[in-house]
Amino acid sequence: MTKRLIERRKLANGLCLEFWDESRKLAGDRWFVGIRAVVPVTVPRDPPQGIPPEVIQLVLKEVGEQICFQLKEERYFISEGEVNSVREQLKEVFLKNVLSYLSHPVFPNRFLTRKLQDVADKMHGGPDYLQKVLDQLRGPGS
Repeated sequence: MTKRLIERRKLANGLCLEFWDESRKLAGDRWFVGIRAVVPVTVPRDPPQGIPPEVIQLVLKEVGEQICFQLKEERYFISEGEVNSVREQLKEVFLKNVLSYLSHPVFPNRFLTRKLQDVADKMHGGPDYLQKVLDQLRGPGS
C-alpha cells in the first residue's frame, strides 16, 4: 500500500503531528479512504522510572530513535468524487477530538512510559507478542 505524507504540523508541546494518506481505489469508482495520524516521540536514553534499561536498548535497536503514536480513520466504498472531501472530514474529526490530548505537555512522557511498559510486559510473553507491540510503534515510513 502506498502511503503519502499530506500534512505536518507543529504541536504546542514541541511534537510534530503528521497526516498520512493511505487511500486506494477498490473497484470501479469506489475507494477506500484512510488517514493515519502519527506523532513521533523520541525515545530517551535514560529509562523513565520503573522501566528496565534493557527495554530502552531493545526499542532503540528494533524500532529506532522514535516511537509513534498512531491513530487511523477509514471509510470504505467511497465514490471517487467524494474522496477528497471524506479525507478532509476524517482529518477534521481527528483534530477536533484528539488535538488537545496530543498537544498537552504531559502527553510525550505518558505515552512513552505506557508504551515502554507494554514492551517490558511482552518481553516475558514470547517473541510473537513482543514483535506485534514493536511493529505498532514503528512509523508509517518504516
